[in-house]
Amino acid sequence: MKQLPGEAKRFKSVDKSWKEIIRGTQAQPNTLETCCRDGKVLLARLEQMNTDLDRVQKGLKEYLEAKRTVFARFYFLSNDDLLEILSQTKDVEKVQSHLRKVFENMTELQFQPDKTITGMYSGEKEFIPTSGTLDPKDKKVEDWMGEVENMMFTTVRDVLDYSIKDYLELDRNAWIKKHPGQCVLNGSQVHWTQEVEQAILKNGVKGAQEVLAMLDAQLLNTVALVRERLSKLQSLTLGALIVIDVHAKDVVRKLVDDKVDDINHFNWISQLRYYWPKDEDNCFVRCIQTNFPYGYEYLGNSQRLVITPLTDKCYMTLMGALKLDLGGAPAGPAGTGKTESTKDLAKALAKQCVVFNCSPTMEITMITSFFKGLAASGSWICFDEFNRINIEVLSVIAQQLLQLFGEKAKGSREVVFEESQIKMKPTFCVFITMNPGYAGRTELPDNLKALFRPVAMMVPDYGLIGEIMLYSFGFIKASILANKMVTTFTLCSEQLSSQDHYDYGMRAVRSVINAAGLLKMSPLTAALNED
Repeated sequence: MKQLPGEAKRFKSVDKSWKEIIRGTQAQPNTLETCCRDGKVLLARLEQMNTDLDRVQKGLKEYLEAKRTVFARFYFLSNDDLLEILSQTKDVEKVQSHLRKVFENMTELQFQPDKTITGMYSGEKEFIPTSGTLDPKDKKVEDWMGEVENMMFTTVRDVLDYSIKDYLELDRNAWIKKHPGQCVLNGSQVHWTQEVEQAILKNGVKGAQEVLAMLDAQLLNTVALVRERLSKLQSLTLGALIVIDVHAKDVVRKLVDDKVDDINHFNWISQLRYYWPKDEDNCFVRCIQTNFPYGYEYLGNSQRLVITPLTDKCYMTLMGALKLDLGGAPAGPAGTGKTESTKDLAKALAKQCVVFNCSPTMEITMITSFFKGLAASGSWICFDEFNRINIEVLSVIAQQLLQLFGEKAKGSREVVFEESQIKMKPTFCVFITMNPGYAGRTELPDNLKALFRPVAMMVPDYGLIGEIMLYSFGFIKASILANKMVTTFTLCSEQLSSQDHYDYGMRAVRSVINAAGLLKMSPLTAALNED
């Protein structure tokens, strides 16, 4: 490469010498004669070649580190992937195959004939035109990729702002069809927060009852929309929106049942609430004392996790960890939603969340690279099954996190971390999940435990999960059908062990929900909705 002239020259010299040695070995295949043909000269040449290769490797590492320092998300790529990107800088369109590795759900860019960028696509092929035009020509790849990141943030902020304002101008069903999925979900939550607080401030419990009636009617209208002829993207948006709407309705019902007449009541402030203050002109997500800035990461039209009381508890703990500049540590048996809850909270806050499956083979150099990328990009990471890492590595991780969380708490904008000067964005965070009691799991050191807020994740609420999924398939009486499903599942599994009971339950829920999905467009749907 042009930026590595010395290393390239040195590598070519080593390559040439190696080929000469191999040709000599091929001509004289006797091992003793080959190794002694030049006395000690051959040994000296090989040792020098190893030294030169080490220097090449060091130069390459420094070169890649310089690129990653400019665009922090390159820390999440392997050296091979990054070298492939850097070798294709002349053809900017070829970089698209790596977009999903550095962005949450941006998989393709819209290039015009002059190579300017005017839009972005999600993994579901949802398209959003960018707020401006970006020209990557004659720019280093790390520079224009940084511009793509900033363009994404600006675009998502603009379309979310427009959707929030447009909500008041259109019928809700028409509004749902018009705007991108991410804007529909978060825009509706901004207005839900505002409607609930205004109603309680104005009329107390009676105001909450009026909002509950409105949300009931609103949900039935949305469920009815599911049964209309929709595009694939609209169906995805409605499925995710119903998950959010059912939870919003359940929250308000809880407020009514507990006769809450104060917006500072714990039942209300413990929920994720979305605000767009006029004086700051940005979106913020609040939960208890945490006020977290919306991340504006482009999420596309992805599904959302069903929100149960267990999920709410996890969200409260992780949001509290963000307020205290600590990490979060959901723990519990497999399949209870530890990783998925963390990922879904990242979606709720529009943050990139890198999920990494841990293993005993992980080395500290790999972890260090991730930490640099997180701190510099402001992203999140979820180390799945964190307690599988060897204790020696965990001890070093504890020291590194103590430094990073300490600098974050002080509000530092730059930090010297592992011999690198990196910028630091305060929105970054580290989450871990653990399966305690399994074979091959390591007990975390006390100094590492102290850096994470723990939360226990136990058995999911099958009934609520089934209800919300059935709503999203267009069933009006989803609550009754879900109760029947859970009752049948309980009767059939009374004689099973706890683990078999859990596995059976998951299969039963999936089977019923899948069957419902197949029925949603059939004539049977009307009959099932009637009875």
